[in-house]
Amino acid sequence: MVAVATIKRGHHVMNALGSVLVPLSSLLVAPLLTRSLGPSGQGDFATSQSIIVVAASILGLGASDSLAVYGNYWFRKFRLGVWAAVILGAFVMAFCAALAFTQAGFLHADLLLVLGFGAVIFAAALLQRGMALNRNMILAISIEKWVTALSRLMLTAGLFLTGHLTLQNAVVTLVLPQLLGLVYLFFAAAGKRGTVPTGPARTMRRATIRPLKTLNWAVVGGLGGVLLVNLDPMVLRPLIGAEQLGYYAIALLVAELFTVAAKPFRDAAMAGSNGLRKPAEFAEIIKWCSLVMTAGVLVCVGTLWFIIPWVFGEEFQGAVVPAVILALGGWAKGLGFLVNGILVKTGHARIRAFATLTAVGFSIVGMVLLSPWGAVGAAIAGTVAYAVMLVPGLAYLRSPRTRKERV
Repeated sequence: MVAVATIKRGHHVMNALGSVLVPLSSLLVAPLLTRSLGPSGQGDFATSQSIIVVAASILGLGASDSLAVYGNYWFRKFRLGVWAAVILGAFVMAFCAALAFTQAGFLHADLLLVLGFGAVIFAAALLQRGMALNRNMILAISIEKWVTALSRLMLTAGLFLTGHLTLQNAVVTLVLPQLLGLVYLFFAAAGKRGTVPTGPARTMRRATIRPLKTLNWAVVGGLGGVLLVNLDPMVLRPLIGAEQLGYYAIALLVAELFTVAAKPFRDAAMAGSNGLRKPAEFAEIIKWCSLVMTAGVLVCVGTLWFIIPWVFGEEFQGAVVPAVILALGGWAKGLGFLVNGILVKTGHARIRAFATLTAVGFSIVGMVLLSPWGAVGAAIAGTVAYAVMLVPGLAYLRSPRTRKERV
């Protein structure tokens, strides 16, 4: 049985509710943004958000997963070095990317520092979540989701009602709530230590002696996952223009709902500090996650054609077809999010790295080739890429040989 059984059921319920609140708040915020910014402004906001998330997650996502699995086995100096490298790297990458887009005329110069410090906050939040998962702090992670989602909703609504929801303020509504969630999670984790099991397995002893080896593959795999999910706006902005990117951003929001729906399953799989696990222990989680993803696709296909114009405004009618296409891709995206986490938890981060980086290649090539089709072509390329990301890991975990594998 997976170690998550040791966590109270009520904490998992809170985490699931928090994971539902995140997409709900994003859905409520999105119409305020689209009606204030329009399709072109929404495209610029998507580019800004992409810069923050990519810069924070290139090193941060893999490091977060590694902290969740190996944190108890790393020496304190190495953990501090990981924090410093991830945070400094996030700021430098975000600032340089923002500067490049500013020089090209795609973004305003007043966003430079906001994007740089936003990346730092997002990176720190990723690392703190990894530490919290390592300590089985599911309840604290759940509350952090509630704090972040509700504060963003209230801040955005306040700016919208007062007529101050500009592009720069929209970026602030993304960053400031994450800062509040980070502060809460930091104080919740203060003084709470993980316990290192006695007699660690050979693999876990190697994690202590050679920590970079265990970190590198997770970081590479995390890099691929981040680029696949968040690089799109940065690639598409010069290819299809701000308006078509605005349509595609709405479609991405639909696909992201599948990732958020898969988050409770992934947290359940990643929680616990008892080291590596057998792949067979996660079969039930994968099955239930796939059922939830399938139900989501059916709901999206049946409702998006009237929900998108009604919620975001008639000028976003052009987002309907891309959103339906990316709902199909969302099935693979959400399930792949779970499977990639399981690959790290079972000690197979190399497969995750191969799958995600291959998918990034498919995504970039597809978006370039299909760019004449605008947002629709980008959605097709994204859907294919998500499928490419899912197949290797899922095939490995479900193979008869892997089911018999022991740690």
